[in-house]
Amino acid sequence: MAADRTSKRRPDTGKPERDTGSETAECGWFLAVMMGVVASVAALIAVFLVVAVYDYFASPEAGLLGTLASAGSYLATGIGGFVAGRKSGRRGLICGGLVGLVFASAVLVAGAGSPATVPLTGTTLRRLLLSTIAGGVGGMFGVASS
Repeated sequence: MAADRTSKRRPDTGKPERDTGSETAECGWFLAVMMGVVASVAALIAVFLVVAVYDYFASPEAGLLGTLASAGSYLATGIGGFVAGRKSGRRGLICGGLVGLVFASAVLVAGAGSPATVPLTGTTLRRLLLSTIAGGVGGMFGVASS
């Protein structure tokens, strides 16, 4: 009887188990947004390479290239929002929208040269709004897929 009591071990309940390295583990919103911005930059480079190859072989009109570049930028923002939503695991609309806002702001500042020279026109505000929407939609899909 004494041998039965010593052979039974109680589980260690003093420390909770941690998730170490799960691919779908949640991370903080700031890290998720920054990872989404990096993913947006990578996706933008890939999309612009495809547009450049299309321009080289097909020689389309200049107006079409501008439209393709804008659509590719919104697609890249959506991909970044998806990554942010998937990494955060919740609040995909907010994380993805922040990715869109930060990414579009960075693109506008990089295009203008400095933050003081960014023109505040209807086109600029429309770009910020559409990028925020694209990132938010991507973030919602990212949360839904995690």
